[in-house]
Amino acid sequence: MEKYPLISFKNVSYRYESDGETPLPLALKSVNIDINKGEFVAVLGHNGSGKSTLAKLSNAIIVPESGKVFVKGMDTSCEDSEYDIRQTVGVVFQNPDNQIVATIVEEDVAFGPENLGIEPAEIRKRVDSALKAVGMYEYRHHEPHKLSGGQKQRVAIAGIMAMETECIVLDEPTAMLDPKGREEVMAAMEKLNKEMGITVVLITHYMDEAVKADRVIVMDSGSVVLDGTPREVFSQEKIIEEAGLELPDCSKLALAMRKNGIDFPLGILTPEEFIEAFKMCVSGGRQ
Repeated sequence: MEKYPLISFKNVSYRYESDGETPLPLALKSVNIDINKGEFVAVLGHNGSGKSTLAKLSNAIIVPESGKVFVKGMDTSCEDSEYDIRQTVGVVFQNPDNQIVATIVEEDVAFGPENLGIEPAEIRKRVDSALKAVGMYEYRHHEPHKLSGGQKQRVAIAGIMAMETECIVLDEPTAMLDPKGREEVMAAMEKLNKEMGITVVLITHYMDEAVKADRVIVMDSGSVVLDGTPREVFSQEKIIEEAGLELPDCSKLALAMRKNGIDFPLGILTPEEFIEAFKMCVSGGRQ
């Protein structure tokens, strides 16, 4: 797949309005990021780091105080482009209950395309396709409020997909879910990205979710402090800790082994990699 910038942040700063006389600090400070078509990008940061502001700026929910955000070359501060921008980039938020508007699953997924004026036959096709893509087709006639948290979030994702967006930005979509729900949503995200080529931007505070991305961006106090592959980023222990984050569990354990004089490789991310490295150490490097 050809890689080209789908979303571009050009020297973007943003400040929320203050309730009092004293201005709030900048939520984003001179951020420069390109999100390429087809990428799976994880954005990490502690509370207040600016990662949710990044999500809202990505499809013109808010617009920069200074700098520019472009979606496929369209300036998000241009009101005439809002419709096309939101057809290109859809945002899924943390609480799925806040995104469900209908009493039947398939009607909820159809809501977005209906508002776009899509023909009924095309809507039917899009709804079925989106629900199948996230593994929720068999629940199409169910009432959303009776679904689990993970199922509701997958319905919300299907609603964005039915609008045929090229990019889905998810703002901590698994934060309110149990481990099973998190697993369901992550599986849906990986499928949409790897099998359907949809660009995914996952804002999360779970390190094990970020490990599954192609690229990880770490934010701290409104600025980008790291940007690279998961292996590159999670090799930067000091910067990760300074950003108020922790390494993935397997990375932490591997570093602890190194600090205790065991020749463990850097960049261990998964249990499978840790086990292989451990076997190599035990065997003295022999397979």
